[in-house]
Order: sequence, then structure tokens, then C-alpha cells
Amino acid sequence: MKKNILLSSFFALALSAGAQSASDPVLMTINGKPVTKAEFEYSFHKNGNVEGAVEKKTVQEYVPMFINYKLKVAAAEAAGMDTLSSFKKEFHTYRDMQLTPYLIDQAFIDSIARMVYDNTVKKLDGKDLIETAHILIRLPQNATEKDKAAAKVKADSVWQALTQGADFAEMAKKHSGDPGSAEKGGQLPLVGPGAFVKEYEEAAYALQKGEMSKPVLSPFGYHIIKMTDRKPLDPFETVKPEIMAMLKRQNIEEASSQHRIQQIVEASNGRLTREAVLDSVMNVHIQDNAELRYLIQEYHDGLLLYEVSKQQVWDVAAADSVGLEKWYKTHKAQYAWEKPRFKGFVIHAKDPKQLKKVQKLLKKHANGEWKKEVKQQFNKDSVTVNVSGPYLCQQGENRFVDAYAFKTGKKVEPLKGYAATAVYGKVLKQPKSYLDVKAQVTNDYQAEMEKVWVEGLRQRFSFSVNEKVLETVQ
Repeated sequence: MKKNILLSSFFALALSAGAQSASDPVLMTINGKPVTKAEFEYSFHKNGNVEGAVEKKTVQEYVPMFINYKLKVAAAEAAGMDTLSSFKKEFHTYRDMQLTPYLIDQAFIDSIARMVYDNTVKKLDGKDLIETAHILIRLPQNATEKDKAAAKVKADSVWQALTQGADFAEMAKKHSGDPGSAEKGGQLPLVGPGAFVKEYEEAAYALQKGEMSKPVLSPFGYHIIKMTDRKPLDPFETVKPEIMAMLKRQNIEEASSQHRIQQIVEASNGRLTREAVLDSVMNVHIQDNAELRYLIQEYHDGLLLYEVSKQQVWDVAAADSVGLEKWYKTHKAQYAWEKPRFKGFVIHAKDPKQLKKVQKLLKKHANGEWKKEVKQQFNKDSVTVNVSGPYLCQQGENRFVDAYAFKTGKKVEPLKGYAATAVYGKVLKQPKSYLDVKAQVTNDYQAEMEKVWVEGLRQRFSFSVNEKVLETVQ
């Protein structure tokens, strides 16, 4: 435990190191930890004064919000949440992503790019890269001789039309059994040897640019192949940007960083761990990179804020059914509905006689067991009943509820495949309990619990603001 506390303290010192200077004075002290003017300004401009925000905050309005945020983090740290392995794992995953650009090994990336090129040269074995289009008259795997004969007749017919001037792309869209290429006029990407089945490849490489083959039989069917382009592989320097772009899409920068870290660890002969290397990289770069320092600090604090709020407020409030009901009854007026709502289910049945049986079943199994019973009694061998809900909706939100619960008199077509429709439930003028407005009540109850919690944190932890420095905040 002492080791964990020391590591956490070291992290806090690392992030604050180099931050305090004459040009960046301490604006606040929260639970003994200094917060500089620059850190506050970073947070304010990112979170409190965002362009397009619903409600921008002034600096004075943002100060108490920021203090509350830091007090919650202090509470999480006091509870040891920053020492948990789950927290460290998630935090380090994010932090290490931010450090990747500082560990990129360009020599490693260049060597991989060269290896990709050399492997391509070896695979080509002196052959060109080819770009083809094809029209496939597909044959099933279990094709009979009759099927093959019919496919050959169709393939010959298409080929004959092409030789007489029909547009290859249009014929591919109309006749090809390869949907992926058909919509592109039969066009396939630029490839080298080994990309196609033997029969297709041999026929394709026998063509020159612009030439077209007669129907060629492969395990997939008959192909009519057109050579749209063929060329030797360009020199490495020409294709290097393309290879680099491909490698970047495949996260080569992260791989190069991991390679470099591993090299440093191995070179240390056991003196350094992967974590120690990354700690060192972070400490070096956060000294002169305030953006990086605050970004890492923000994620560190944000993780703690989420976890402590979840444990102290959100989960507690959501599980407190007695407290939620009491809150609802005390503030009932603010949850009143302007319009009635239907609370219940919509039932569709293939046999109208089933409707009343399902309604009785829903009444009997109001606790949720109705799904199992519906399946057992009506949908065991085939689906004859469809029950949707529970709903809590106003008129105009569901056509079946409108017709059968609100009785609007508007004719409604039954659900496809079902002969009859009914509803089970009631039209409520106002909520009967907090469960009918649970989301709003829970949000408000959580907000009240958080308010009380924060008031307690303000009593528990010390904090102060340097008003003179605050006046200079931009």
C-alpha cells in the first residue's frame, strides 16, 4: 500500500512539476495541491467557455464548478481509487496513447516499409501488376452438366454481344454474378500473382492492356476477363508514400513505439520496466508541453471523478427506491403531465381468440414473467402472438395505442401477418408513482444527493483562491 501511495504522489508531483513559475502563478490550492492559472484557463476554455455551448460560463461562474470538480477528485484519491489496478490500467492505456508520438521509431517504420516492398517484389517474381474487370456467369458448387451447359451458353451469348460492341461495364452490371464488382462495371483492384484462382490468373496474364478473353471456366463459373491495366511494380521511392499510408492505417506508429520501448527495456538489462520507460517519457515531455500535461491530468482526474461519483451518488440514488418515491411525493407537482399517457402493451395475434388469453396472462404475470409464458403458450412451435411494450406514451406516438387505447376512431392497418390487435393497460391522466417518471425523478434525486455530497466535501477538504491572480485570468 505504501508503494502505491508513493507512486500516486510521484505522479501528482510529475504533473505539477515545472508548472509553477512567475508567468504561471498558483491560482488555487485545493486539499494542499496547487492549481496554476494556466491549468484553470485550459479547463475554462475547454469546458466552461466552449463556442456553441448552450450556456457559457463567466470565469466567476466557473470557479465554484472547478473547485467542486477538484474536491471530488480529492475524495477519490482519499479513498485510494487512484491506487486500484483497474484505474491504473485504464489510465495508462490512455496516457500511453498520448505518448506514442514521442516514441515513434522512424527507422523501424522505414524498415517495415522496405520489407513490404521487397516481399511484393519477391511475390511478383518478375510479373506485372494487373488490373482486370470481369463478368461472372456463376455456377453453384453442385452444378450438374446441364447447369454447366446452360451457363456456357449464357457466357458465350454475353461474349458475343461484347465482341459486337456492347459496353463491358453495362453488361457486367446486368449479367455478372459477382455483386461486389458488378456494381463497379466488373472492375477489380490492382493485384499481383496469387490473388485469383489458377484458371482466372492464367487467362488474365495472357492478355495485354485492352484485350478481352473468351469465357474461362473456374470453380466459380464462367469469367469473361478484360485487362484494363498492367504494369511493372514502380520503384520503392515512388510507392513509399502509398506503403506508408497503408502502414499508418494499420497502426504502425504504435507498433514502432512498442518496439522502441522494448529496445530500451532490453538495453537496461532488467533495470527498467515498460512502465518506468513511459513514466520517464511523460516526465520529460510534460515539462515543456503544457497541453500534454493538462490533457493527461484531465483524463486522470476525469476517471477518478466518474468512479467516485458513481459510487457516492449515481448508483446509490438509482438503487434507493424508498428515497426516489419520497422525492417524487415531495416534488409531485413538477412531474405532472400536460397530456394523458397510455401505460401498457400492444398485442398482435394471428387468431383473434388469443387476444383475451394474452391479456389475462399479462395481468397475471405483471412482474415480467409474461415473456416466458407467451413463448410457452403461444409461440412454442411458431410465432402466433406478438407482444410489444411496456409503453408509456402520449397520443400520436404509436398508431395502435392511438386506435385501441385512446380510441381516436382512426382506422389502422393490422401488423403484417396478424389478424387482430388489442392493448392491455391503462390511460393515466397523471403518474401513479415515481416509476412512471423514473428517469426524471432519478436525475433530480441524483442532483440533490450530489449537492449534499459536495457541501460535505467543502467542509472536509480545504481550498482557497488567490483573488488577485483570478482577476488576470484570460
